[in-house]
Amino acid sequence: METWWWLPLGLGTALATAVADLLTKRFFGDLSPYTMALATWGFALPFLGVVALLLPVPRLSLTFWLAIIAALPLEYLAALLYMQALKTSPLSLSIPFLAFTPVFLILTSWLLLKEALTAMGWAGLGLIAAGSYLLGLGNRPLTWWEPLAALARDPGPRLMLVVAALYSLTAALGKLAILHSSPAFFGVFYPSLFSGLLLAGYPLTRTRESHALVSRGFWGLFLGSAMTISIMCHVFGMALAPASYLIGVKRLSILFTVLLGGLVLRERPILPRMAAAFLMVLGVALVALSR
Repeated sequence: METWWWLPLGLGTALATAVADLLTKRFFGDLSPYTMALATWGFALPFLGVVALLLPVPRLSLTFWLAIIAALPLEYLAALLYMQALKTSPLSLSIPFLAFTPVFLILTSWLLLKEALTAMGWAGLGLIAAGSYLLGLGNRPLTWWEPLAALARDPGPRLMLVVAALYSLTAALGKLAILHSSPAFFGVFYPSLFSGLLLAGYPLTRTRESHALVSRGFWGLFLGSAMTISIMCHVFGMALAPASYLIGVKRLSILFTVLLGGLVLRERPILPRMAAAFLMVLGVALVALSR
């Protein structure tokens, strides 16, 4: 496989992630956050099982298991908050705040490792901040603080900021687990384990929501296939290119999600949110390239 294949794999990750978010909100957004998370991850389980049959099992060290054990509760909390944000806010308003994940990673590196931020990195942070400000513009703000007040009124962005912080931790733990296994094995094993835990902990008393999962199984299979494509494109892309390059392309999912939210779900205003999302994606790219 030629090394340039990382680029279409990164684009595939971005597009599949955006489609998965759209399907989750459109067909499962009326359910509880736990059931939404179960739909997003659980419907991917059969597809991941098929892929698992084709993969060899590497030798797993204690470090791998410790990283997995540390990441799972953080992943659980992030999944619930993520779904709550999708449930309560427009896609085009909440998803762009995932751009703050590399910001938290940089802050962690600065505080713990004393790593200095380059001029390009500072420029990237500025673009992400500008994009988040523009997301609150709406149609026509009356004062300069109105965008900030608009974001403060909506719970989705606040929840996604917490998710971004949690993802900065799970990303570091996931990288540690990959280094002590393999990208492909981790990409199948970790989401399969997480899906299984969600399924095992699902309350049997939620009869209506359980029935909804079964009755919407057709769309669930589309959701599961999109999640599987996103996961596999991500892990194989990581094996072919520097992580900063792949993550920069992967964050194009923010633009795709905002576009799909406007076109399919009729979320408005779409143009200011597209402009804001573009600034945030550009900021992520600068941050990634500065590391």
